[in-house]
Formats: sequence, C-alpha cells, structure tokens
Amino acid sequence: MLFEDGTGFCPWHKKDSSFHSVHQIGYASPHFYSPMGSSLNRQYPDDPIRTGIVVMECRHCRQSVILLETVVRSPAEVEGDDDERRWRTMVYPAESPRTLHKSAPEVVRSLFEEASKCEKSGAFRAAGVMYRATVEELVKEQNATGHNLYDKIESLKGTLSTELVEDLHEARMLGNDSIHAGLTYSAEEVEDVAKLIEEAVLVLYVQPEEKRAMREARKARRDAGKP
Repeated sequence: MLFEDGTGFCPWHKKDSSFHSVHQIGYASPHFYSPMGSSLNRQYPDDPIRTGIVVMECRHCRQSVILLETVVRSPAEVEGDDDERRWRTMVYPAESPRTLHKSAPEVVRSLFEEASKCEKSGAFRAAGVMYRATVEELVKEQNATGHNLYDKIESLKGTLSTELVEDLHEARMLGNDSIHAGLTYSAEEVEDVAKLIEEAVLVLYVQPEEKRAMREARKARRDAGKP
C-alpha cells in the first residue's frame, strides 16, 4: 500500500524518501468521522466500504501529499471472515501514470501507460486487461509464435530466462482472470504485475541499449585517441 511503511517515491523532489503522517480523517465517506472531537466523532462498524483521507509530509523536502485510503471489508454475514482489502490513491499532487523506458517500442509503451491510468484510478480489472495487452504486444515484438498468448510466451523459452517467461505468464493470467472470470485483484497484486513488466522491459530493451551506448562510447574514445 502506498507509503504504508512511511517510505515511498516523493512526487515533489522526484526521489525515494521517508514520510510521516500529519493528519488523518478516518471516515470521509460514506459517513464523516473526524479525530478532532466533533459531534460526529463516532465509528460506523457496519459500513463494508469506507474512504478516508491521509495527509503525509516528506521528511526531506517538507512538501505534503494527500491520499485517499479505501477499505473494503467482507460482509458481516460471512461468519469467521474478517478479510479486509485496503489501498491508497494519491490525489495531490496528481499522480503520474507509470511509463516505460523510451527504448521500448512505442505501442508497448502506449498500452502500458493506458493500463497504468486504469490502475491509478482504481479500475483494477481494466488495468489487468490492459497489462495483458501490453505483454501480448511485447512478445509479438520478440517474434513469438503460437495460436494464443500462452503459446507465444512459451515459444520464447530458451530465448528468455525461465524467470522472465514466468513473469510474462503472471501478467497473462491477471488479464485472463480480469476479463473472463471477472476477478478483481488487489492494488498490490496489480502493482506487482506492472513492476514485472517494467523488469521485463529492463532486460529486453533498456540493458541492451545501455550496453550498445557504452560500446559506442568506448569505440569513439579509442578512435579519438588514434594518431
């Protein structure tokens, strides 16, 4: 969950940092609950869904971020089930969507960014479908073969590492479950798949591009040193 352990990426000074909470409102919806001692200072234990507000301050730049924290609890009639899903969305400053490195193909980057916009808005099933579409285009760019996405990913075994193939399957299954089974994964689970795709792009495009640039730089240095 965003800033759960008091650490995260600061959107102000663009670096990982530590944060501390400066204000919280437990119930911003559907009821208002304020920790400031108002007449509405009471809990509403029967609400299955609630949204609160958390204001956190970066310890480095002293700038604040405002988060909406949504909590979804299992229905009370489900005996013995006290499961709770919780996630946060940054509303100020506006959180930018995830983007892939410019070395990745444009169509892959476009699909990934659209998936991230769905993720940031809390549309996790839509995000799952779009992250799957990203992987489908990614393996196509890697000259994968097969009748469906499973076969195409499998065809890259030997070319890609076993771990990378498994990561691509994770994104495939997230999309399949989202569109066919109607499953909604948690914010953390969707985020994990997004990061798996980012790691795949790092291996497939970024690192080769960096190595190529370094080879060219060394060659240019050698050529410049020749008499």
